[in-house]
Amino acid sequence: MEYATKKLIRSLLVAVFVFAGMSVSAEPARSILTITFDDGGRSQYQNGLRIAKAYGIVGTLFVPPANISKASGPDGPSWVINWDEVREFHNAGWEIGAHGLSHLRLTELEPFEIEREVEQPIADIMAQIGVEPVSFSSPYGAFNDETIQRIMESYSYHLSWKGHAGRNPVTALDQRYIGRFEVTNDMSSALVCGEMVRAAQTGIWLVLLFHGIVEENPQEYQIAAWKYEEILSCANLLAQSEIIQIVTVKEAMDIIGTAN
Repeated sequence: MEYATKKLIRSLLVAVFVFAGMSVSAEPARSILTITFDDGGRSQYQNGLRIAKAYGIVGTLFVPPANISKASGPDGPSWVINWDEVREFHNAGWEIGAHGLSHLRLTELEPFEIEREVEQPIADIMAQIGVEPVSFSSPYGAFNDETIQRIMESYSYHLSWKGHAGRNPVTALDQRYIGRFEVTNDMSSALVCGEMVRAAQTGIWLVLLFHGIVEENPQEYQIAAWKYEEILSCANLLAQSEIIQIVTVKEAMDIIGTAN
């Protein structure tokens, strides 16, 4: 990131602290921040992982293994990452979670199809990455009581768009409904940075959700790479100041479980 942009982010942080009623020298409650990606899109590897590594930031990547396997073949879809690239996420410290098997709406499936979409990703991720996934994100944010019950029989944590909109309390947290704050391109980096500062004030667990991270002309479910970098720069500065800690979903739940 250019020096001028770094200076802008630092000035932004000061402004956000003042706006939030917190002095820069104050010692707010330390909060937890988690970055999450859904779908395993190629831009998440090309831009998302690249920029995150530059700031030493890790997160949780939710993948649909059937789509990843197709992308790993000679005629696979070009917009999806392959297993080698998923392994790069894992080697960089990212948690690999499941996002269904084939990215289908679980609420529209028959029971035997739900079984396959929930259970098969465990075997596939284990075979490819060597680690059993413990976190699950329902494709399209579509779930109901039936699918949640089945998911929680095989996973420890379910990520959703329901509940606390990403501003999760660290006490009495329902592991079935860990909410996420979806970051869209119409949001400013200042707004997202402000959410991090407010999380620090209240000591909550803020979980951010990103989809596509593109260099030019962001569409729906996409964000400009420069804006994503500004958000991560803000997160990095807060982490360096020991105001927030940036961890994966599993690591956050380990911290929360220990604290409680």
